[in-house]
Amino acid sequence: EVKEAFSLFDKDGDGQITTKELGTVMRSLGQNPSESELQDMINEVDADNNGTIDFPEFLTMMARKM
Repeated sequence: EVKEAFSLFDKDGDGQITTKELGTVMRSLGQNPSESELQDMINEVDADNNGTIDFPEFLTMMARKM
């Protein structure tokens, strides 16, 4: 299930969630985050500091939200 959720965010299937992909999903859920808010969300869990969220980082993000 979590892998399916990750796939919903990872629109291009490259194994990384970008601010653009995160924004697309957030907007589809009725949210309207700014670029800086999206970057902050990614920075919170971006353990390797590459500016995107990979699957292990996504798991961390989901664990914090629950």
